[in-house]
Amino acid sequence: SHGARRIRKWSKRVIRFVYFSVMFVMCAGLSVITHNQPTGEYGCTSIVVQFGDEVWEDAWVTLDSQCSVDSDCNANQKCFQGNSHENPFCHEKRLLIFSHFNGLYTFNGIEAERPKYVEMNKEKGDPYKSTTPAGIKYCEEIKSWVFFHRNIQTSLDSKASNECQWLLRSEETEDFDLVELSTGFWRLWDGKIVDDYRIDIDCAECSTDSDCNYMGTCVDEPGDGLDSKCECFDGRFGIFCQFEYPCDVIRSEKDPNTTLNIVKDLDQDGDSITFIAVYGRPIYSAKMQGKPYSLMRNGYPGQEEQYFAVEYPVNASAAVAPHKHNEPDQYDDDDFFEINNQSVAFQQLMKNYTFLLRYTGSRWYGQINDPNLSSNSFKEEEYHAFWMNSFSGTGQEDNSTLIISEATTMAHPAGVDFFEMRRRNKVFEGGVFDYDYSQYGVLIPLVAHAGAGFFHCNIPSE
Repeated sequence: SHGARRIRKWSKRVIRFVYFSVMFVMCAGLSVITHNQPTGEYGCTSIVVQFGDEVWEDAWVTLDSQCSVDSDCNANQKCFQGNSHENPFCHEKRLLIFSHFNGLYTFNGIEAERPKYVEMNKEKGDPYKSTTPAGIKYCEEIKSWVFFHRNIQTSLDSKASNECQWLLRSEETEDFDLVELSTGFWRLWDGKIVDDYRIDIDCAECSTDSDCNYMGTCVDEPGDGLDSKCECFDGRFGIFCQFEYPCDVIRSEKDPNTTLNIVKDLDQDGDSITFIAVYGRPIYSAKMQGKPYSLMRNGYPGQEEQYFAVEYPVNASAAVAPHKHNEPDQYDDDDFFEINNQSVAFQQLMKNYTFLLRYTGSRWYGQINDPNLSSNSFKEEEYHAFWMNSFSGTGQEDNSTLIISEATTMAHPAGVDFFEMRRRNKVFEGGVFDYDYSQYGVLIPLVAHAGAGFFHCNIPSE
């Protein structure tokens, strides 16, 4: 009938209208997503990056000194103008420890239509003021996400340099989500390409209290570099409230009378954490004089036999055989004190110094520092284990590290195994022996049994 035909006609019009309306909404939504995705709208504003314990022994590092020719620089340095600098600067080779760059990275603009992340300071996760940070970005040239630093060159030959100066690179991808890529394999540069390297990247924001391990509350935090973050309950700390509060005092396994105290945060920076932290871990310190025998493997002066209790293979070179300290102030090996005692300033320092124990991204370093170092003078806002030469192996002036821990993610040094570092400094290269040891040198265990730990919490008396 005529009425039926009219109904069918209008029904088709309605169906077409609904169809095209849905298509319009879908296309509009897709356009919004396509526009917002490169800006990081749907990704993480901040990420937590955890590199492994790998190192590169011969990384070319840009120094602060401008130059015209190599003779303007110190020995073992080269004058070079990198792609990221207008003028030539002196460069030197250093030991690049990737874990020194662990920590918080925050969204910092767009490059290659994808978000770019920049390294934040190791204290509160704020921007560095004077330290040049590392970065993670997408490199269009190799279709990969890369970790890079503008002051670390892969080669002084621009034709041989890695694309985008990458130090780490993902597999080829078109992906916008950097967190998803942490489940795959990356490639690491240590003078050559190392395949099948894994890194850990997590979103630093929380969405529910479960992201805070149920040890804190997930709250909105606009304007703080994070869309939301965990506010931890009393007795907990960490980005995800994953750590219990550390003990205030730790003691040496070798000498219970040798104690280190946690460094208190006097102003507390407006938060609830009562101690100074770098790389998300507390700092411990002690005022000392003379050689810290209680923090070393060798015996105290006066012991009849002062051998290191370290076993080497039968066919080991004599150069790495256990040695004996014939006199308390004489070291027959190329260790920390033999090198540094060549300096009059160091001899004076040993009369009064601060022994500092702090985390560097993967390991704890025990270091001899200026005696005036205190909670009022720590520069934790600018502290960076790599740029402050916590351990580079290049010479005595930039290396104060005496003991080093195993690689660990623990919240404090109690229960962690430590080692005394020997045969690790390039000052002694070119002698009668071949000092081609591991990147950390020869590590002398400070305790006889693995897992025993060298420091332990001091339990306060009732």
